[in-house]
Amino acid sequence: MTHQEQLQALMVRIDALEQRERQLTYASNAYQAILTTLLGILDKPTRDRVISMVDQAHDLAYAKANLEQKGNILGADDITQRIFLFAQGRAAQPK
Repeated sequence: MTHQEQLQALMVRIDALEQRERQLTYASNAYQAILTTLLGILDKPTRDRVISMVDQAHDLAYAKANLEQKGNILGADDITQRIFLFAQGRAAQPK
């Protein structure tokens, strides 16, 4: 395989990865909007109970996770916390 062919194959793979990243971003934004809306329409005690249960689930999952899974859980937890703050009417606060 020539350098030109290798470059072309690499460019095809990069394009595919960029498209997949866009799709994941769209899906993530949709799920965030849905969850935020659902949490936002709940009464405060129910919303607080749901948030507490999700926090507990994250803690349990993190305690049982391997190193790679812990990184994924921490990333998901950051997004989840932003959703919770927004649903509670508070802007996301920097850590």
